[in-house]
Amino acid sequence: MKWFKYIKVMLLTATVTMFTSCYEEDVYRGQLLSGRWFGDLGMMVDGIPAIGSDLEFIPEGMYGTQGYGYETDYYRGYRGRIEVIEYYFTWSINNGIIYMRFDNPDLDCSIRDYSLSADYFEGYMDGIYSSSRFSLQNYDRYWYDYGYYADSYCYYRSIAPNEEETTDTNQTPRLTRKVNMATEKK
Repeated sequence: MKWFKYIKVMLLTATVTMFTSCYEEDVYRGQLLSGRWFGDLGMMVDGIPAIGSDLEFIPEGMYGTQGYGYETDYYRGYRGRIEVIEYYFTWSINNGIIYMRFDNPDLDCSIRDYSLSADYFEGYMDGIYSSSRFSLQNYDRYWYDYGYYADSYCYYRSIAPNEEETTDTNQTPRLTRKVNMATEKK
């Protein structure tokens, strides 16, 4: 009987350790993800590729495994002017999978196959009906060596210099993600 109790204690300890390590990895990923990223998200605006996209991940809570953010897509509009489309989303990390839920449900996605470091974030965004490749570079961190850095990051948002935010009241551009970018290039 002592042997049976010993096995039960070992199984319980292994289970707790396994769940704790997954959670710690999610916290670490959340800390790396928190900040602003710019690059190619594979967005199409009225069938034309966006010239760039900006993702901002703002953590909520002490550990940063969830939060909210903004996706801003830049594209060339009428007469070459830079047009801007922005979406609000919530994000969470669970067992290494990053979930993003947008105001526009067509853009909801999960990110499973990715590479994330302090400087680069690239991989595939899996939507409801498609998967698109993305490649982003970090330019503003919200986490530093000693924890969360909350100095005024949520009080302002900016647009890149010399770019105007415009709104066309007659037409709303249709945004979609490119489908299977990696297979199209072959």
